[in-house]
Amino acid sequence: MTDLCVTLTEETTGGLIERMAALAGIADLFEIRADRVLDLDLLALLRARTRPLLLTCRALSEGGSWPDDDPHRRLTLLEGVKRGFDYVDVESASGFTEVMVEKAGRGLVVSHHDLTGTPDDLDALYARMCTQGADVVKIAVTPRSVADVGRLLALAARVARQGGPPLIPLALGPMGVVTRVTAGRYGAPFTFAAPEEGAEAAPGQIAVARMASLYRARTVGPATRVYGILGTDVTRSLSPALHNPAFQACGLDAVYVTLQAEALAPFLDALPDLGLSGFSVTQPFKVEIVPYLDSVDAAAAACGSVNTVVCEEGRLKGATTDGAGVVGPLRRRLELHGARVVIVGAGGAARSAAFALRAAGARVTVVARDAAQAAAVAEAARCAHGALADIARYEWDVLVNATPLGSRAQPDLSPVPPELHRPGTVVFDMVYDPLETPLLREAQQRGCSIVDGLEMLLAQAALQFEAWTGQPAPMDAMKSAALYLVQERE
Repeated sequence: MTDLCVTLTEETTGGLIERMAALAGIADLFEIRADRVLDLDLLALLRARTRPLLLTCRALSEGGSWPDDDPHRRLTLLEGVKRGFDYVDVESASGFTEVMVEKAGRGLVVSHHDLTGTPDDLDALYARMCTQGADVVKIAVTPRSVADVGRLLALAARVARQGGPPLIPLALGPMGVVTRVTAGRYGAPFTFAAPEEGAEAAPGQIAVARMASLYRARTVGPATRVYGILGTDVTRSLSPALHNPAFQACGLDAVYVTLQAEALAPFLDALPDLGLSGFSVTQPFKVEIVPYLDSVDAAAAACGSVNTVVCEEGRLKGATTDGAGVVGPLRRRLELHGARVVIVGAGGAARSAAFALRAAGARVTVVARDAAQAAAVAEAARCAHGALADIARYEWDVLVNATPLGSRAQPDLSPVPPELHRPGTVVFDMVYDPLETPLLREAQQRGCSIVDGLEMLLAQAALQFEAWTGQPAPMDAMKSAALYLVQERE
């Protein structure tokens, strides 16, 4: 079991004591950032502790608030050792040998924080920190590539196999979520969390409530299966809120995280070290990943797009559930055979939708800002195509938005003018963040039936869950968890 260490950043001793009392029911231990406290009273903190305490006095060079050469840093840490703090964190580069010697064998955390990158020789760094008497080693890096995340987790795996002081591996920022959530796979005694959203002490920290309930980080261990969503910007993805409750509802030892990557090639290089059992694929990798898979199912092969990968004995098996995620909700609203469908967009999701709707008997037209891209999709799907600028020329029973227009990144945009909506038609928006987009709002005002992106996401996520686990997806658990998160965001 891996404990959740909540990093407290209050500026007063009284504030720290209040926060410790408030979070006693969810935290396993607290990190006291002495470098941020204006009226530090270590004795008062010890008397008021509700959980074990880790004392840290971070230097500026490693992300803290006190100058590296301030003598009070060493004195504060030494006082913490003598007063009996459960853990004391001493930076490897600090030169505070006296503090390390005093605390070694009784909760000495030796740490290294790289705020600019990832050291080339992580094994040598770990070995050097061990010689300083560490009971726990903490290495925090700033990944410039997902490949750096892979290197850090590879080190953590070697440490877990070979023995020695346990390692807490932390990759800072959005690429490093997997290191925070899955620290228990590598024998880390604890991992760090924020008290709440907006109170993060380091880039990428996750609120303790989310770490405990959504990710169940305490229970992640060597046998836990890890899944995730791959993309270049997945920080706001709803997928973890769908799959983690599903795993829990089915009693599965599995966790689902965001897998942010700057490009596909470094992700594939890092894949063996990430130790994934499967992953979802989102933009811009749905088409690009296909040639790198060992096999793809018939639907994915036909449309040339993959959103689901199963990792099995070193082989990558691709599939697409995007098309089914469109067809299922639409079939509940109208007869698709012979229906006129206009799809706006020419990416992987649009390709999957075009193929699935054509297979269902719909008459499909693909339109996009880039008419050549629309033509390429249409040629593959054997359907009509056109330019988005000419969309007023087309009539439809169903309009599908497969672009980011209307998403939180482009919240005021819609792919079609409002006057083109006609009562009785169906408007389907793949965007789910936010649920109410300008397209859906304008369509509903003009008497259209609407389908939001969450309905599609649930449909395709259920099929992903079944591909990974071989079990029926617990739809009620997935839907209620996703709706809760959507309402929380709004």
